[in-house]
Amino acid sequence: MEKSARPRTALNECVKVVVRCRPLSEREKKESYDEVVKVWPERGTVQVYNPKGEDKLFTYDAAYDCSADTQTLYDEMVRPLVASVLDGFNGCVFAYGQTGTGKTHTMEGTADDEGVIPRAFRHIWSHIENNASPDVTHLVACSYVELYLEDVRDLLSKDNKKLTIRGQELNGFYIPEMTSVVCKSAAEMVRVMKAGNRNRAAGRTDMNEHSSRSHAVFLVTVETAHRKTNRIRVGKLNLVDLAGSERQRKTGASADRLREASRINQALSSLGNVISALAENSPHVPYRDSKLTRILQDSLGGNSKTIMIANIGPASYNYDETITTLRYAHRAKAIKNKPVRNEDPKDAKLREYQAEIERLRALIEQRRAADGRRRAPHPPRAQRPAPPPPPPPPPHAEEETVSIENEHIIAESTIEQEKCKTEELELQIKSLEERLVQGGGGKDLINNLNESQIILEQRNMEIAERKKREVEMQQKIDLEEETTAIVTNTFATLQQEVDHKTQR
Repeated sequence: MEKSARPRTALNECVKVVVRCRPLSEREKKESYDEVVKVWPERGTVQVYNPKGEDKLFTYDAAYDCSADTQTLYDEMVRPLVASVLDGFNGCVFAYGQTGTGKTHTMEGTADDEGVIPRAFRHIWSHIENNASPDVTHLVACSYVELYLEDVRDLLSKDNKKLTIRGQELNGFYIPEMTSVVCKSAAEMVRVMKAGNRNRAAGRTDMNEHSSRSHAVFLVTVETAHRKTNRIRVGKLNLVDLAGSERQRKTGASADRLREASRINQALSSLGNVISALAENSPHVPYRDSKLTRILQDSLGGNSKTIMIANIGPASYNYDETITTLRYAHRAKAIKNKPVRNEDPKDAKLREYQAEIERLRALIEQRRAADGRRRAPHPPRAQRPAPPPPPPPPPHAEEETVSIENEHIIAESTIEQEKCKTEELELQIKSLEERLVQGGGGKDLINNLNESQIILEQRNMEIAERKKREVEMQQKIDLEEETTAIVTNTFATLQQEVDHKTQR
């Protein structure tokens, strides 16, 4: 029996904010731009040098310089969130920042360095395979949409049809007509992502050879049914690659590119307003100002565990944009979410498939029973009495014989039709069952390779957790030192004032 001590709700938790700084680009090196960003990973801080004034220092949940790979970022920050999704919570990871700072690289990656999205796919299926049990059934479905010129488009449909966003009180936004693809492996999910990317709007600007011209959201739904408890948990993971903010004089945008940039900046401005309103506990949060903020409504201040990855560049040329990104990221740290485990939701596909399978099986049994009655067995030949000699044929005997033969033909045809219908029903059941993933033997299914993988992942998680605690402890020490310095300075000032008054 499942433990009932585990709470259905998590404590209110703040949005986790991660900063990732890319290296200088070849163009920036060629044009001799200075590096003005210094990242201190062990402290989770980012320092920006200001040639005209004081340096800026920001502290986050984690900070990564150009030497850190995506594997490290995933293990330390994203892995716990995906684990929560597998436990029935909603999760969101979104990349934010100026154009050309590596958001798509962080989210999708390359063949040599996979991004957050394909790593999440492998994590999900590793969990399903390594926890295989005949009592547990999984259903994994994917959708992929983009927000282009304030239109929501289905990246998995042939006609890129425009879609409408709807809202739900507990489950956040949903898009009724978007394509949902059931997947049975991480490789299938990658194929779905690549198919959607081929339909995504992209183009060249002066700052980015392959600039995303739309905001993209890859949605993963993981449903888990436990036979013993008859409960279904549904975790939803939104993986968001935002288009970058742009300045026309830097990107050289014109015509269509300028129109796209205007809509991109408008949506990002609305997102910034939402972040500011939530950080300041404003009574009104302008979610409805943009379709982007409606899509992210549950991820910012709602029923979700959320990670914001702020991508920045180190060049002095982009100082103002870097400071803007870091300020919004710092404000996002103050946003509090209210994640709730999703148990037995009414719209669970797994429940729908299971009910349909049971209905089809009952229908097959009814057809087989009816077929059995039509084919009632005749007594064995040995027990049959000897047939009497045939009487003389009555008048119209030939017509009656033909009629009987026709009835037999019709009966045989009916039986054959029923057999075909039964086979069709069995194929429907097989098709539905193939969408579901069910383990058959628990530990016996896990080979040595999988066991090694589990051990390696556990060690990586332990290392990531240890590093996270070290960063938190260092931040606490820094805060205490800063507080002590302030108190000391205050005391010194007061003492000087007392001495001065005593002398008078």
